[in-house]
Amino acid sequence: MTGSSGSKRALRQRLATQWAESVENWFSQDQSVRTGFLDTAILDALGDARGKNVIDIGCGEGRFSRVLARQGASVTGVDLTQAFIDRARSLAGDTESYLVDDAERLDQVPDGTFDLAVSYIVLVDLLDFAASIDAAFRVLRAGGRFVVCNIHPIRSSVPGGWIKHGNDKLFYPVDDYMHEGPRQWSWGDRPFINMHRPLSSYLTAFRRSGFTLEGLHEPTPSRDQLEAHPTFDDEFRAPNFILYVLLKPG
Repeated sequence: MTGSSGSKRALRQRLATQWAESVENWFSQDQSVRTGFLDTAILDALGDARGKNVIDIGCGEGRFSRVLARQGASVTGVDLTQAFIDRARSLAGDTESYLVDDAERLDQVPDGTFDLAVSYIVLVDLLDFAASIDAAFRVLRAGGRFVVCNIHPIRSSVPGGWIKHGNDKLFYPVDDYMHEGPRQWSWGDRPFINMHRPLSSYLTAFRRSGFTLEGLHEPTPSRDQLEAHPTFDDEFRAPNFILYVLLKPG
C-alpha cells in the first residue's frame, strides 16, 4: 500500500478506533453466518483441539475463544479493543485467558508458545497484515497450524456490492481488484473500513513468513446448514469468505 506516512498513521488510527466506537453494535450483531457455518469450517481446519494451546488473534469479545475452550483447548485471546477484552474476561472459563495486545505484534506473547493459531476475519482490519502473519509464525511451535479466515478478495474489492433488480440479486461485481487499500462501507449508520488485497498478496505474505500452505478453501454451508439458513445460498454464487490452512514447518 502506498501513501504518505501521515495518511498511513491516520488510517491506522481509524482502523483501531472504529472498533472501539462500534463495540455496542458488535454486541448486538447477528452472528448467524459465523455460528451457522463458518465456525464449523474453521474447527474442521484446526483439527482436534483437545489439550492444545491455542491463540485466537483478534478475538473480539471472545465468542470463538469460548467455542475453542468447549472443544477442550487452552485458549489465549488477544485483541486491541479494551471493551472486547473486558467482556471476554467477564465470560471466561478456567481454560481461557485474554490480553489487550496488537495483532500486528503480539508483544506480550512469547515465541513458540502455541500449537494452533486462528485469525477469524481479522486481516481485513489491519494495516500491516503481513506483520500479523509474522507474529503468528513467531508464537507458534514448530509443526503448529495457523488457520486464517478472511473476507474473500472478490467481495472485499467492492464491499456490499450486489447489483440488484428490485429485491433480486443479479450478480456481484469485482472492480479495482489489484489496487490494495481501504474500502469504505456502511455498518448501520456508521461508515466502516476494511482493507482490500488481492489473493496473491496474502499467499505471498504467508510464504515470506515461512508458512507452507496445507489447504485453501472457499467454505460453503452444508445441506443442513442451508436448510436452517436459506439466505446462505449467496455463498454458492459469490463466496464471501476464504480459509487458509497454514503450517509452520518443524
